[in-house]
Amino acid sequence: MTETAGRTVSELLEEASTRLRDAQVADPRREAMALVALVLGTDRGGVVSSKAHVADGETARRLTELLAARERRVPLQHLAGVTEFHGLEFEVGPEVLIPRPETEGLVDAVLDAALPAASRVADLGTGSGCIAVALAVARRSWQLVAVDVSADAVGVAARNAAKHGVAERVIVMTRVFGAVPDMERGSFDAVVSNPPYVADDEWRTLQPEVRDHEPRIALVPGPTGNEGYEAVARAAGAMLRPDGLLALEFGWKSEKAVRAIVLRHGFREIVVSADLQGIPRVLTALR
Repeated sequence: MTETAGRTVSELLEEASTRLRDAQVADPRREAMALVALVLGTDRGGVVSSKAHVADGETARRLTELLAARERRVPLQHLAGVTEFHGLEFEVGPEVLIPRPETEGLVDAVLDAALPAASRVADLGTGSGCIAVALAVARRSWQLVAVDVSADAVGVAARNAAKHGVAERVIVMTRVFGAVPDMERGSFDAVVSNPPYVADDEWRTLQPEVRDHEPRIALVPGPTGNEGYEAVARAAGAMLRPDGLLALEFGWKSEKAVRAIVLRHGFREIVVSADLQGIPRVLTALR
């Protein structure tokens, strides 16, 4: 995209689609529309209604920069700096895993669990804070503790909690999963986690957007991919009150291993639910 000033929005959109297709980006037309909407400060409808308008030089320059980054397979969400999750907008960046739609089912499983009105809930491996913040927004009397081993991720989570007005009820801290202070033992009504669950050899096959631009620590817990479940189940066993709820997201081939792990750590009444594609995705169990 060399000489872009004086070109219409429609022309920029077509060239963006071509470049993204050549870069083998999935659904290049949709992504081109999203990038043009981003530089115009509008949405899809705004792009459609502006197709005949001539883009100014700054708009064209900014689009050129974003296209170059997307051709390097930088995720669209990183370029926008935000993404939507459970009806809320969250700050995201290379410090955190990008929230996925599948994880909304994990939030819903906790909301549907008939927990006490003044529940205390821990989110282990909070990342962007999307799970903890979504729960706090939906249940105004709940108290959340959100922990992550990454100080950078904790900073993002704290900003997202403040953004949605729940910072006073979402305590965010840097901590490894297995470190459970004495004061927290037996004090939670629920523990929720979307832990890292990608095995070492599987990580190498991930899409470039994920493998090269999302934090490896949020994806890979160890050689088998099951190490995160072990750590969360062990911590939850110490943190939960009797009959407390454990809610986990797991990978498409991890159900058998996760069931065995939670049973071994003293949980019962296991229930597994599928995501919108029919893939088993969320496990709940009681201490």
